[in-house]
Amino acid sequence: FGSRLVAPAAHSHQMSGPDVRQLQIKVGTVKRTKKEYDMYQIEQGTQREKIEMMKQNGKDEADVKKQIEVLNDTLTVIPDTRQRLQRYARDLREFLEIYCQDIGLEPAGSGEQGEAAAGGKALELTLEGRQLLKDVATMFGEAEEQSEVAKDAGNSNGNDGCGTGGTNECNEF
Repeated sequence: FGSRLVAPAAHSHQMSGPDVRQLQIKVGTVKRTKKEYDMYQIEQGTQREKIEMMKQNGKDEADVKKQIEVLNDTLTVIPDTRQRLQRYARDLREFLEIYCQDIGLEPAGSGEQGEAAAGGKALELTLEGRQLLKDVATMFGEAEEQSEVAKDAGNSNGNDGCGTGGTNECNEF
């Protein structure tokens, strides 16, 4: 019981202004990069469908090749975006572990009123950050703890790189 009383100075529920600002930046960065990654995934799916329809409709081969180039451009940026998202998620996770470990874990009404008002933004950002981390881990089909292992291992999963985050061009068309 006593160990919980020793830590408040180091990990106070009330974050300082600069800490809240850093949390806001980190959460925003993950959110924006996740949205960017989602958009590239949608774009590559749409582009694949467009190419397939063009081929089925007997469109000119030069037009089809041009669309394949557009698809390959999209496939080229996906790995970088994925790496950035994983790096930003890791940075956010580390920040949350250091500064926000106990935020949102105590029952409502357990803190002082001034602390609750000042910590409202920190609580909101902490909960949003935790949800983003879960979403990112789910998106990549990994447990949160495994995301670093996957990043360090690279894309040695045997995929051809077509829409999987690999750096290869798509040669399926």
